[in-house]
Amino acid sequence: MGKRVIEIKAKSGTVYLYEDESYWDKKKGYSTHKRICIGKKGPNGKPIYNTYYRNREKMHLLAAEVKKPNEVSHTTFVGETMILDKVARDTSVSRILTESLGEDDARRIIALCYYQVCRGKALSNAEDWLEQRGLGNLGLSSQRVSELLERIRQDKVNTFFQRWAGEHAEKGSLLFDLTSVSTYGKRNPYAEYGYNRDRETLEQINLALLTSCGSGLPMWYQVLPGSMSDKVVLDQVLSTMKKMEVPRFTFVGDRGFYSDYNLELLSREGYKFTIPVPSNVAWQKKMIAEHQDTLVRPGNLIEENGSILYGKTIYKTTPAHGRTWHHLYFDPTRKDKTIACFMQKLRALKDELEADKLIESHLVMYERYFIVKQTPVRGRSVIYNDQAIQEFINSDSCYWVLISTSAKTAEEALEQYRERNGVELYFDDEKNLLDLRRLKNHNEQTIKGKIFVTFVSLIILARLRKMVDQIDKKKRKHWSEQDMLRKVETYAKVHFEGKYKDVYSTPTAAQRLVFDLLGISYTFKGKVSTSESEL
Repeated sequence: MGKRVIEIKAKSGTVYLYEDESYWDKKKGYSTHKRICIGKKGPNGKPIYNTYYRNREKMHLLAAEVKKPNEVSHTTFVGETMILDKVARDTSVSRILTESLGEDDARRIIALCYYQVCRGKALSNAEDWLEQRGLGNLGLSSQRVSELLERIRQDKVNTFFQRWAGEHAEKGSLLFDLTSVSTYGKRNPYAEYGYNRDRETLEQINLALLTSCGSGLPMWYQVLPGSMSDKVVLDQVLSTMKKMEVPRFTFVGDRGFYSDYNLELLSREGYKFTIPVPSNVAWQKKMIAEHQDTLVRPGNLIEENGSILYGKTIYKTTPAHGRTWHHLYFDPTRKDKTIACFMQKLRALKDELEADKLIESHLVMYERYFIVKQTPVRGRSVIYNDQAIQEFINSDSCYWVLISTSAKTAEEALEQYRERNGVELYFDDEKNLLDLRRLKNHNEQTIKGKIFVTFVSLIILARLRKMVDQIDKKKRKHWSEQDMLRKVETYAKVHFEGKYKDVYSTPTAAQRLVFDLLGISYTFKGKVSTSESEL
């Protein structure tokens, strides 16, 4: 079931390293473990391997160099790596990694990113997959992966950020968001209890992420203490951006970042912004009340992906922010659905009252929306409180405000804010596709190293998704980027020993379509082709 390295502290205080392998014991009928000591941790925290482990690793390296006598051919699956190589080249991420971390570690990181994008499993299990894709010479065993993650120090990461953002951070808008990542590790000083967005009762770290609106590429991230809230994060983020000499940008955040302090901070530091206003802000309620009757007009109509919204812009000048545009919106479709759900709820509540089967959590709604009378003659009667119901119908639900110092029209501000869906999707990718839902590494540095590898994987995945999204859905048969990777998984190269040239497997119609759509050369009928004419 795979090997991992664990740490066990002896009574003497020495931390010993064990190679732990879980396996199924048929006789006992349950899973058990086999452990072999491979060394200990030195005073500086770095591993000191014993003679057994050092000799074994030497034998592994020698075995890899020795040609197997009976092996006349070797098959390598190349379909996925052909696609991902193109993405890595197009984004220049390989080159910038090499400039920042050195050629050898850059190659290893890229290989692990390929594994993450294609499989999304623990990095410690990458070795066999990499071997099958012709990347086994990188020596990424479970232990070697841990050592690589240890080497990814913050100074190298900052160098990467500076060069990456310098080439790809456009002058336009950057989307900012914060998410929590649960952790089992007990040695990470960033791990604290806080608002967990996945509703898990574990310690967590927070991850701040900046993404380019134009390219959709992730630009930068920062690991933050798990207890830090959205409202207090911004100061630290802007300070880091200034030190990295990232050009000023338009900040697009969610409601969690709205505060007078944050808006004043952004304006003072020379950043423009577009941020939604929380529903409980008094001036927003006043604005909705003032403009509610004139909002639903033909001139305020906004058509968005087949749906209809209404948007109105109120221009203001304030001492704190200068020129500011307040964009007021109303979603009639959502309003109709909200009212319909509300009416269904009221009907169910009336049945509860009439049957005298009250639910404690519904008591407030019973009191607000119903009138219950008890008379000697007619007994108990339940009627709707029409006035309270009408107040709900006339309420400002499904109205909202975006405050902006950059977007001058309601359409522009809405389009800018809708880009945030991409950031939320990236966080979902990190946790689900790229194995970052729960951090299991015990060492602070390995955790930081894994997050960096995951960030680079996110760059590759984002670029690939952008490439696929730009292709007509019907043309690509509604395949996603993950579908395309799976389609080409079996495309292989066979290398024969001796004078014979490498032979490629015959690509299927689906594989040819994927390669053609992405502009990737492949071999078909003895010829190199990128044309769709042969399909």
